[in-house]
Amino acid sequence: MIKIKRMLESILAVILYMIGGTCFGLWAILLILLSLVTTGAVFEKMLKWMCRSVLFFSGILVTVRGKENIDGSKQYIIMMNHVNIFDAFVAYSSFPGKGRAVEEESHFRWFLYGWLVKRIGMIPIDRKSGIKAMVSLKRAAELIRERKNFSVAVMPEGTRTRTGKLGPFKKGGFLLALETGLDILPMIQMGSLRINRKSDWIIRPGKVEVVIEKSISTAGYTKETVEELMEKTRKVFLGYVE
Repeated sequence: MIKIKRMLESILAVILYMIGGTCFGLWAILLILLSLVTTGAVFEKMLKWMCRSVLFFSGILVTVRGKENIDGSKQYIIMMNHVNIFDAFVAYSSFPGKGRAVEEESHFRWFLYGWLVKRIGMIPIDRKSGIKAMVSLKRAAELIRERKNFSVAVMPEGTRTRTGKLGPFKKGGFLLALETGLDILPMIQMGSLRINRKSDWIIRPGKVEVVIEKSISTAGYTKETVEELMEKTRKVFLGYVE
């Protein structure tokens, strides 16, 4: 019975990969070409549509609570728990404003996806090198200062969870928040692990709920007290996930 269930899940997953992958591929090509002409309001709107389309055609329904906690006139350091391959799509489709993200450097070498994230203006980070990671965060800070209406998203765990439990937070995103003086906006996703996980290629259609919590001020914190800020943020996430 278990083998039959696995076989059916595998067949469905292949279909979803084909449909969702085709959807992403077409959108990626369109956005890469469009970025040669403009990266303005039309580009941003289409980028949102791409994220929502990929999720829809992959069998994923996202609901969002807490949008009232966002001040449209402010920039944020957005933080979301890292679960699976759909995280970037979930994050950007859920956040009503404009934003970019810190992205693992190796992803920039992936076929098509790498081209797209370069054209979008994602910020590469090499987590294997502390020096390069700090340079990447400096770049992120520059982007924030240059583009006053853009927020920057960071996955504070740095890597996807295998069990669904919240992993240890890394300092990088919090140091970026301190350097820029921006509030941290916690976005917690629930239900994603059942859909896809790091240890399994299967996609299972399902619902993801995203809760946008009240922002956390970085005022009064320093590099010496950054761990207190990390702990305060972590407690918000632990109110929803283990």
